[in-house]
Amino acid sequence: MAGCEEAFESTYSEPGCAICGCGLVKAFQKTYYNDYGGGANEHQSGFNKGTGLGAEIIGTFVLVYTVFSTTDPKRNARDSHVPVLAPLPVEFAVFMVHLATIPVNGTGINPARSFGAAVIYNKVEVDQNTHHAKLVNIPGSYTKSVE
Repeated sequence: MAGCEEAFESTYSEPGCAICGCGLVKAFQKTYYNDYGGGANEHQSGFNKGTGLGAEIIGTFVLVYTVFSTTDPKRNARDSHVPVLAPLPVEFAVFMVHLATIPVNGTGINPARSFGAAVIYNKVEVDQNTHHAKLVNIPGSYTKSVE
C-alpha cells in the first residue's frame, strides 16, 4: 500500500511545488517574470490547440518510453557497452522532444511545471474580433465578455 500513498503524494506535491516555485519567482523577480511570460507555454502562430496537444502527447510518450526502457530491471550490464552511460538515452530523448515541440508550443513535457507556471501567470488574452477575454494558459479555460 505504500506504493499507492507515494504515487498519491507525488501526484499532488509536484504541481503544488511548481505553483509555489512560480509564486516565489513572481514575488522576488517581478521584472524578469513579466518579461519572459512567467514561464508559461503558449501555442505559436500557425498551430492550434489540437496540434499542441498531439505534440505534447507524442513527446511525453517518447520520454516515458525511453525512461522505462532504460531503467528496465530485466536489462543488465551485458545489454550496454558502458553501463555508466545509461542516462544518456533519456537526455537524448529530452533533447529530441524539445527540438520537435518548441516551435509548436514551447514544450511542456513536464505537466507539473507547465501547470504551475500557467496557474501563477494567469494571462488573459483579448480576442480582437469578438472582444472577449479568455484565460489562455489554464486547461479548460473559459471566456467572459470584456466591455
